[in-house]
Amino acid sequence: MASAAKPGMRSGPRLALVHLAALAALLGAWQAGLLDGAIAAAREPTEAMMLGALCLYAGWGMLAVLRGDWKVSRHVANGLPMWGLGCTGVGMVLAVSHLQGIDPGVMTQVFRQLAFAIMPNILAVVLMTWIREMMWWMSQEHI
Repeated sequence: MASAAKPGMRSGPRLALVHLAALAALLGAWQAGLLDGAIAAAREPTEAMMLGALCLYAGWGMLAVLRGDWKVSRHVANGLPMWGLGCTGVGMVLAVSHLQGIDPGVMTQVFRQLAFAIMPNILAVVLMTWIREMMWWMSQEHI
């Protein structure tokens, strides 16, 4: 039976191994408590919407990789960090938009929100890297 993959595409055990290694690393980071900040940031409704939108956009790029559509996957991978920076900027504006006065308690809360505002940028860079690696493993296609 012929493979559905486009000419030049490599998939199979190596791609599965990459996905399993990434899943193991993610589960290890979660068990070690390294994702607590990300989970806390995702509990904020605005942050959760921005992170969700980035994941949906990256999902489109990952599907393009699986279809062998290198033009779309390149476009999505290159756009993810830009969208992440935009979401980070929105998060920072939202973090300080409610300030009426400045005292230590308020500054602590604002600093926490500013730190969480960086999460979309981090997620976008991770997703971009993932799409790039999928492109490489499946066809040795470069961005």
